[in-house]
Amino acid sequence: MLTALAIHAGKELSRDELLRLLWDEPPASAEANLRGYLSALRKDLGSAADLAVRRGGGGRGVASYLLATAPATVDQADFVSLAAAGRRRLAAGDPVESCRLLTSALELWRGPAGIDAASSGRLRARLDALDEMRLNAVEDQAEACVLLGSYAEAAMRARSVIADHPLRERSWGILIAALYGEADFSSCLSVYGKAQRLFREELGISPSPDLLAVHSAAMTYDSAQVWRNLRSMRERFHETALV
Repeated sequence: MLTALAIHAGKELSRDELLRLLWDEPPASAEANLRGYLSALRKDLGSAADLAVRRGGGGRGVASYLLATAPATVDQADFVSLAAAGRRRLAAGDPVESCRLLTSALELWRGPAGIDAASSGRLRARLDALDEMRLNAVEDQAEACVLLGSYAEAAMRARSVIADHPLRERSWGILIAALYGEADFSSCLSVYGKAQRLFREELGISPSPDLLAVHSAAMTYDSAQVWRNLRSMRERFHETALV
């Protein structure tokens, strides 16, 4: 219940909305459970936040629930703000400030979103979207590291994403660019070959032209084109994510 309310901090949720976030099929005891959760949360939160219940029709009617706290006091809202600011600075060509903002954003995380909270499919979808934003921030941070010449750190961050999400092309592109920056040209070739085999085996397709462009520029030792292609890959990725 706290997860459902915190992810909507400052917004009233109707009883039915909250029930759908907590259970795919609410049990017969759902109403009693809500009252019990409410009492326990008020005790646990203390003065940290006001957990309010409001009823329509002068005290009668359907209840609504509200975690009355400033969004900035919830890690999720703070992360979203910092990550967006970091992305804007990266797009503006300021990798130093971008890296600082993104580091602050990612330091708020302690594991996958809602890892210890059982939830319905609806709440899980919202938490999965938050996890996706975290991966985007890691990739933005890794690209900022490439632009700062911190190639080993960039490669480490890209590899960490690939280990759990091997079909994220942008991470493969960042890894190739980082290896190129380290003048490890043989690894650039082998990494692209690994990505190529993986995409064909898992999806039955070749990597996108964006990833091929980063690899091709690295193989022709065209540094300026590597960075341009990496930027184009980011821009196209972000455009696709907004569709």
